[in-house]
Amino acid sequence: MTSRPAGPGRCSSAAVACLLAVAATARAQPGDEFAADRAPTAVSAVATISAPTTLSLPAAVRQALENNPALAAQRRQRGIAAARVVIADTYPFNPVLEARVQRARGPEAAGVTNRTPFEALLLWEVEVRGQTRHRREGAVAALSRADWEVAAQEQALAVQVIKAYAAIQYRQEKLRLLDENLRFNERLVDDVRRLVDAGRLRTADLIVARTEVSDTLDQVSAGRETLTAARQDLLRALGVLEGTVETEGPFEPPAWAADSAALSEMALARRADLRARQLAVTEAAANLRLAEANRYGNPTVGPAVAYDPSKISMVGAQVSVPVPVANTGRGQVFQGAAEHALAAAQLRQAEVDVRQDVAAGLARLAATEQRAEQFRTRLLPDLRRAVDDMEKLFRAGEPGVDVLRVIDVRRKLLRARDGYLDAVWSVRQARADVAAAVGEPALGLIAPEPAEPPARMGAPKP
Repeated sequence: MTSRPAGPGRCSSAAVACLLAVAATARAQPGDEFAADRAPTAVSAVATISAPTTLSLPAAVRQALENNPALAAQRRQRGIAAARVVIADTYPFNPVLEARVQRARGPEAAGVTNRTPFEALLLWEVEVRGQTRHRREGAVAALSRADWEVAAQEQALAVQVIKAYAAIQYRQEKLRLLDENLRFNERLVDDVRRLVDAGRLRTADLIVARTEVSDTLDQVSAGRETLTAARQDLLRALGVLEGTVETEGPFEPPAWAADSAALSEMALARRADLRARQLAVTEAAANLRLAEANRYGNPTVGPAVAYDPSKISMVGAQVSVPVPVANTGRGQVFQGAAEHALAAAQLRQAEVDVRQDVAAGLARLAATEQRAEQFRTRLLPDLRRAVDDMEKLFRAGEPGVDVLRVIDVRRKLLRARDGYLDAVWSVRQARADVAAAVGEPALGLIAPEPAEPPARMGAPKP
């Protein structure tokens, strides 16, 4: 502190000018970096499809990405992360102004010439170990991680829509198969009735045929129920409250040659959840550096102005340095190191999981395609020929060929066609799982519908 005689006016002017200069610097804040991320105050209405709408699979995925409420809520996480970047860019400490005004009294020998001495200090905690840089690095990494978490949610939603869309097509094909079987059983009842009237079959055969129709009617009702449930699952994924969505395109997917090595490398580059794990490691490392920088505290500095009872003005500076005796920040550093090690371990786990997901998806896909191919090339053709031969023998009145034998062979064909639908459904699910494992939902999309409508799955050829 230096002292010199001065008048109260000049001393007060100098002190006020100094304090205003520092306060002006303290008021400097970032601009409107966060304006683009501010959420609208109005709540948008939930989408409603009031009339039957035909959606292709890509259109359904796009509809879900635009309207799914869970995804919309996840996207708001980015605004929170962006706000943290603004907080990181803002200096965390404000200056503290201390002022003391007193009343001075004393004998004449004391030389009291100023009855209102005062003292003013403007103190500011100063970060000197690069904390602002570390804080911003962590916030920027958290913002990027939030973006990749949103992308991971989008990928998962797209795969969910692909599976829900395939589920509707699967249930539609199953219902068509049941309807076809019902029509066959009704025709069989008519044929049996004619043969009973001609005296070639017994009345018991007619009763058996009628019970088969009743059983098939119940199966058709159950098929409609499962189809309704599948439609509701798709509406939920689309973010639609009510309506009817019709699918288009073939149920059976086109041929697809998968390269396991290329898909594994693609997964490491495109899996959004893996990228989020990588940024979590970066964020944890920045937080660790920040904890190490903060462990010994920050000095507090600022100007000091005094005007004593003898009209002597004093102008100087005050510096306060914390002495880390009781608390050296060891616990915060230990916690930051543990969180960084955890993030690194979770990243290694995610990398292994990605490769395992791709390998498991491709293995399941190969097994399901092999099963579907067996149905296509061997089981269905053999059973179709057996049904045709049995029906010809039944109509010709071959001895020993009764309605029970015809129904038995027909049931076997029905089970085989139903199994073929299950096999194709498994192929669709396995491809969707591979798309999810790779992080590329486009792999689960089906080629556009051909110019001619596809034949019904497993239906006998004319």
